[in-house]
Amino acid sequence: MTDISANQPGTARILVIGGAGEMGAYACRALAKADEVAQVLIADRDLRRATELADELGPRAVPLALDIADTGALAESLAGVDIVLNTAGPFYRFGREVLSAAIATGTHYLDICDDWEPTLEMLELDDAARAAGVTAVIGMGASPGTSNLLALLTMNRLDTVDRVFTAWRAGALPYPAEGEEPQTNAALEHWVHNCTEPIKIWRDGKLVDAHALEELTVSYPGRGAGAVWVCGHPEPLTLPRVRPEVRESLNLMVSRRGLMAGMQRVAARVRSGELDVRGASKQILLEPGTGGSAAGPAPTLPNLFAVAEGTKDGKRLRVGAQPIVLPNANMGEMTGYPLAVATLMMARGQVDKPGVHGPESTVDPDTYFQELSLLVEDRPGGPVVEVVDEAF
Repeated sequence: MTDISANQPGTARILVIGGAGEMGAYACRALAKADEVAQVLIADRDLRRATELADELGPRAVPLALDIADTGALAESLAGVDIVLNTAGPFYRFGREVLSAAIATGTHYLDICDDWEPTLEMLELDDAARAAGVTAVIGMGASPGTSNLLALLTMNRLDTVDRVFTAWRAGALPYPAEGEEPQTNAALEHWVHNCTEPIKIWRDGKLVDAHALEELTVSYPGRGAGAVWVCGHPEPLTLPRVRPEVRESLNLMVSRRGLMAGMQRVAARVRSGELDVRGASKQILLEPGTGGSAAGPAPTLPNLFAVAEGTKDGKRLRVGAQPIVLPNANMGEMTGYPLAVATLMMARGQVDKPGVHGPESTVDPDTYFQELSLLVEDRPGGPVVEVVDEAF
């Protein structure tokens, strides 16, 4: 196994699985021009797309045809690689498999897994990763990823933490034009899956079974209270590992009420067996009153934030955090750039804790947000993250 912390500038060899995809391509773009990187292997089932991206990025980018369902080819691709990034789903099928292969070859690992089921499966490999000296960071995208590190900033302000919430804005669905048939996509189907299937949440100090779309009210310091809806996501499974006193940890959706009402109607049809996830993904695009102003007033809560509640110096305190400077031109930037930043921190030896971790266990949030802001074009001056608190 390569000791990343001993690497000299420009020596890291990085394999990006799914590197020609929407998320992976942005990670490759950031890595290919970084001083820490000697080579970026753009591994993808579509060699043509991988080759086109490599040609765009220059001599440090090398295309590689790879189907990760081929275990022999996967193991071979990891040979001699310092870090592997997994951006290829579905993670319920390939998350544990790719991480196991990385542990077997002593290759450090990061991914963008945003499913709670494979998150639990990969956390089970913690002992094996520690024994192999492998550092694995799972869920290092926008949410999870950036959201976890916002939560860490809020929890670090408190002596004790009772509740910690991560939240993101749901909306912008691919509605069909009038007269056209609705067309689903992988992102929409994934969201519908997380909203309609049974989930795990952290409540009363333990993991419990639940259903998504439970409506709650959350207060953000200086913004007041707003409606939110529970989602199935990895953050609630990993955040209590760094603050074991946490009694409740949830991932929440911020949205116009009409969209959530439409999703609740669709979810009821999935749970009754009338619709499968793919059918539900098309149906949500046909539900009335779910898009734009017809869905109700826009939320007043931030689009991406974390809130923690607990005590500081014996007094009750609520702390909120949101990014001020964030790559957000599209989902590829919002997910791929965070992955690249954490990878470069790993290449410099700043992320070097053997085991399987959520981002909050091993990525320094201050360094992360400063470096993430450097990837924003026309970056404004001033703070890159807001952290505010209020007594309650």
